[in-house]
Amino acid sequence: MLKILSMLVCYYHADLRKVIVEHLGSLEIVKVNAASLEKVLCEFFEKNNIPWNNLVSMLMDSCAVMRGSKTGLEIRMHQYCPNLLDIDGDSCHHIHNAAKKFSEPFDSYLEKLFSDLQVDHQWSPDQVMYLKEIAMILNLPASSPQRGFVPHRWLSAYDASMATYAMMPAYRVLYYGFLSTADKELYREPLELMYTKYHVNQAGRARIKVVQEELNRKVTNEEEYVLCFTGMTPQGRERKKRVCQKLWHEETTTVLRLSIYMGLLAILKEYVMVFQGSQTLVHKLHDRQLELFLAFMACFVKAEHITQLLVPFLADVRKAYITTAVYLQKKLPLASPTLTALPLTGNHPVEEAEWYCMLRHLLPADQDIQRELVRFNVDLTIPSFKEGESIVEWWGHVFDKPDKYPSLSAMVKCCLSIFHGPRVESSFSLMNEVIDQRSGNMNVPTFNAIQTGKTAVQLFRREDVKFGEVDRTLCKNINSTAATCKRQQKMNQKEKQQQQSKYGSQASGSAQQAKKQTAEEEKRARLRHVAKQRKRAMETLVVQAKKKK
Repeated sequence: MLKILSMLVCYYHADLRKVIVEHLGSLEIVKVNAASLEKVLCEFFEKNNIPWNNLVSMLMDSCAVMRGSKTGLEIRMHQYCPNLLDIDGDSCHHIHNAAKKFSEPFDSYLEKLFSDLQVDHQWSPDQVMYLKEIAMILNLPASSPQRGFVPHRWLSAYDASMATYAMMPAYRVLYYGFLSTADKELYREPLELMYTKYHVNQAGRARIKVVQEELNRKVTNEEEYVLCFTGMTPQGRERKKRVCQKLWHEETTTVLRLSIYMGLLAILKEYVMVFQGSQTLVHKLHDRQLELFLAFMACFVKAEHITQLLVPFLADVRKAYITTAVYLQKKLPLASPTLTALPLTGNHPVEEAEWYCMLRHLLPADQDIQRELVRFNVDLTIPSFKEGESIVEWWGHVFDKPDKYPSLSAMVKCCLSIFHGPRVESSFSLMNEVIDQRSGNMNVPTFNAIQTGKTAVQLFRREDVKFGEVDRTLCKNINSTAATCKRQQKMNQKEKQQQQSKYGSQASGSAQQAKKQTAEEEKRARLRHVAKQRKRAMETLVVQAKKKK
C-alpha cells in the first residue's frame, strides 16, 4: 500500500555543454499530503547535502496537494527557498485537460466508437486481416485500430480521429457484412457508389463479398459458437451494432465530429509535440502559449455563417469551443512574469531589473550584473540567434567567456534548467509500466535502478570477458536475425504485389504519410480561415472609421 514519489532533476552540464534531465531518486510514502511530501523532501535534501539555494524552480502536477494556493507543496517549499521561481504547472498537462473539456459536450460519441473499434479488432486477428485486405483493394494505406486510442489520454483522440477518418471507407465496407438483411438492401446503392469511387474491379468486389459473407456467418451462427467457440458473444454483437449504427446510419454525424476533432484538436496537439522532444525550449514557452490561445480563438464561427441543417450540431461545437477557450485562458500562464522575462535570445535585449529580481539570490553580493548586461547587449562578437538553433549551444558562446560574463552565465544556466516539457507525465507513464500488479513487491532501490537505465552491455555482461562461457544461442540469433527479417519482408512484399495485381489496386503510401498529408491539409484550411477572419475584421474597422469621419 505504499506510494512512490519519483523525482527528476534538470541542470546544465558544463562538460557536455547540454541541459541534462536525470532521475534523482524515488521515495516511499505511506500517506500522500503536502505535509508528508514536505517532510520526505527535506529529509532527502539533508541526507544528500543538497543546498536549498540550488533549487531554482519546481514543475509538478497541478493537483491541490502539489500546487494548492494555500497549503500546497510548492507553497510550503518557499520557507526553505524563498526565491523559488513560479513557472506554473505542466502546460502540456493543461493542454490534455483542455482536450478533455472540448470532448465533454459531445457525450464521448467518438471516444466510444474508437474504443469499440479497438476492442472489436483486438481479439479478432481474422477481422484485422480482412480489414487490411479491404484497405488494399480500396487503395487505402492500412492502419490497425488497436494502437489508435488510449481513453485516459484525451489528445490521443486526435490521432484516432485521423486514423479512423482515413480508414472510414474500409470500415464501412467491412461492417457492411454485419448489417441486417434489410439494412444491406437499404445501403446497397451507397456501397456500389463507394466501389465506383475507389475503382474496385470485379475480382475485388467478389473477394469483398466473400469476406462479408464470412463475417455475417460469425454473427448469425450462434449454435456454432456454443460448440466450437468460433462465433460471437452477446457483448460482441451489441458492440458491432453500435459501430454499424455510427458508420452507416449516422455517417454524417460521425464524419462531422471527426472533422471537428481533426481541425481543432490539431492546434492543441501541435503545442504538445513542440515540447515533447528533448530540446530545451524554455525561451519559447510563453510565446507558444500565446500563439496557441490566439490560434484557438481565431477558429470561432459566427452565427450568420451557420446553416439551419447544422444548428443542433453546431450548438455542441459552440459549447465545446467556449468551454475549452475559457479553460485555456484560466490555466495557461499567459501573464506569468517569470515566463515573459525569459526570451533568452540575442534578438531580445536582456533587461537587468527582471532577471536580477528573480535570480539575485544566486549571485555573490559583490558582483555587478548591470555592467555585464550592458556589455552583453552591445557585444558584436556573439553571433545572432537563428530560428531553429539550439538555445543551449547559442548561450555556449557566452559561457566560453567566464571572466567576461560570470554572473550572466550563472543566471542563464539556471533559467535553461527550468522544466518545461511533459517529462513529469512521461515519468508517470514509466512508473505505471514498471510498477503493476505483477511487480507489486518490487522495492524502491530496484525501481531506482530501472529508472536510471541499464544498457544491453551491462545486462549481458560476463564477469570474465576472455574465459567466460559464451551464450551460443544468443550469438546465433544475433547473426541470423537480420537475414531472417529481410527474407520475411521480401516474401510479404511479393505476396502483397500479387494481391494488388489480382484486384487491380495500386501500391499506396504508408498510413503515417497519409496522416501527415491530412494534417497539413487541415492546417492550410485553418490558416485560410484565420486569414479570412482577419480580413473581415480589418474591413469592419475601415467601415467604422469612415462612419466616424
